[in-house]
Amino acid sequence: MNQSNRSIRRRLLTFAAVALVSLTASACGSEQASSLAAPADQAPPGPVQTLDAATLRAGQAVPAPTTTPVLTLTGTITNRNAKNGLRLDPALLDQMGVVRVEIYDPWTKARLPFRGVGLADLLNVAGAAPKATKVHLTALDDYEVDLTMDQVQAGGIFLATRNGDGSDIRVDKGGPTRIVFLDDVPSGENPDQWIWSLATIEVR
Repeated sequence: MNQSNRSIRRRLLTFAAVALVSLTASACGSEQASSLAAPADQAPPGPVQTLDAATLRAGQAVPAPTTTPVLTLTGTITNRNAKNGLRLDPALLDQMGVVRVEIYDPWTKARLPFRGVGLADLLNVAGAAPKATKVHLTALDDYEVDLTMDQVQAGGIFLATRNGDGSDIRVDKGGPTRIVFLDDVPSGENPDQWIWSLATIEVR
């Protein structure tokens, strides 16, 4: 799919998402706002919260997935569990540590929560080569995005694996995994970098 068609598709999805957000807000009203409000004696949570500490770290062998893989890493990596690279299912991704992030999605024009793993942490577990300079991301529809390794290692870029409530991200909503950026990350200023429905990550 070329960039022009991708942009048209994103605009259509944006209009649909905005309409859905508006309908949801009308239906939930003040009850939703009340349920999301932090207690008076607590400060609002930060943009990144650690939910589960990592049990699978850099240098450890990654076992074969026990369920359907949702992502494959290829390229200049040293940690592989299959001939074609490092195949990961949701359980393996969870073992790399689960964080909750709240981001401003440039396509829905709304703040959204997600759960996932830091992209830098994921690449460290995969054993990305020190000489690698680029991360090439390809979606299920063949849309492609490149990030430099410097951008990734600077932090603030996450592989979202679940919605904020822990539910799976459906493919028609950009799942099963997608890339999200914290608000102040320069590489996230271009909406086209927010790649959805990842298929592979190639370290170059």
